[in-house]
Amino acid sequence: MADDQEPIPSEFRTLEEAGEFWDSHSAADYWDEMEDVACEVNIQSHRYVVFLDNEVYHTAERAAATHGVALDRFVNQVLRRELAGARV
Repeated sequence: MADDQEPIPSEFRTLEEAGEFWDSHSAADYWDEMEDVACEVNIQSHRYVVFLDNEVYHTAERAAATHGVALDRFVNQVLRRELAGARV
């Protein structure tokens, strides 16, 4: 790291905080501080894109905020509940 560079924080409180740091800093400038890590990735779930009408999206967004949950979690909860009673 050069003398005029901001040090990498020892810990980020949120993913957004980490994203903000790395959006304004280049990992290439900190290459000497990076360390190798070993990890395994075993993805067991899938994510799908579903297009929603504007009105449905904004209604779900407000309802999720009212319940204090993330939009994707709220939509999944509502769909699970509705599909459990559906005749498929």
